[in-house]
Amino acid sequence: MATDGSRHSTKTIEQTIKLAKKFNPEVTVLYVIEVNPQQGYDFFASYRKKEEELVNKAENILKKTAESFKEQGVVVKTRLEKGNPSDIICDISQKENFDLVVMGGRGLGKISGVLLGSVSNAVVNCLNNNIMIIK
Repeated sequence: MATDGSRHSTKTIEQTIKLAKKFNPEVTVLYVIEVNPQQGYDFFASYRKKEEELVNKAENILKKTAESFKEQGVVVKTRLEKGNPSDIICDISQKENFDLVVMGGRGLGKISGVLLGSVSNAVVNCLNNNIMIIK
């Protein structure tokens, strides 16, 4: 399951827990800190933060997410990476041969999605694995 701590991620956690309780897999929760080579570490494109702040925020999100899974009796591990989120999600999913990738959608309309793109759209187009986008 990929997370960014957004509102969509909350729904994604709920759906992933339901699936995990039904099929009893180990769940990997992945958070990718987006790295823009020209600007350094960006959480939002409009401003920069120090890497330490971004890592702390990511670790807190991962910890909170893992607790949600553990409370429901789901075996979970967390993973923090840095780079382009869609590239990292695709690379790790394929290398580790995950059965299913679950992630939230941004809720963009068709025209906005084409113009702006999104991580979920990029992942759908790069993966051969099964993927579930939660809206």
